[in-house]
Amino acid sequence: MNAGWRQRFIERTASKPSGEWAVRRYNEPVAHYRSFRTILEMLNLKQEDEYFEMGCGGGVLLRQALEQVSFAAGIDHSRDMVELSRKNNADAIASGRAEILEGNVAALPWPDGRFSAGASANMFFFVPEPQKALSEACRVLRPGGRFALITLGDSLPGKIIFGWLYKLRLYSDARMEKMLKEAGFSRVEVHTRRFFYQICHAVK
Repeated sequence: MNAGWRQRFIERTASKPSGEWAVRRYNEPVAHYRSFRTILEMLNLKQEDEYFEMGCGGGVLLRQALEQVSFAAGIDHSRDMVELSRKNNADAIASGRAEILEGNVAALPWPDGRFSAGASANMFFFVPEPQKALSEACRVLRPGGRFALITLGDSLPGKIIFGWLYKLRLYSDARMEKMLKEAGFSRVEVHTRRFFYQICHAVK
């Protein structure tokens, strides 16, 4: 697989999913369900929370969050994923409890302090401007707001499989902790589980 073809394949299937296959996959993202459960446990969402999600994909985690919160918003840079997410959350959108936008996670479209909780699941390794994205996440949270992020860490197996083969952006736990603090978060916890999964919880 040459570099150009490989990059196009990764974009269409993962970094910016598009097409019928991607829609089917992200409508039922079985491989992500464990991460979704972990994020919801970390955030411990309440009815009074207002939640945002960076890289919402097909909107499945957003739909789960809407079972607990008063309002939820998502953003994704894939038009096909935005359309799928809107379909999966059509009732909440119609009732004014949700909005899903196409855009850039490094330039979120919401005002300062709009939300009390936020998340990013299994997409941060694709973000070309990670520090800007984290700063934006902090900006749109209220003081005391919680942010949960799951990505891939830079363990040796991760570097070999995901860093070298797929050219994903991986960070050590110490580096990720530093990035979150530089973004403006005051309390940060980062650890890597099962060699690959970097789990982050931060409070503004």
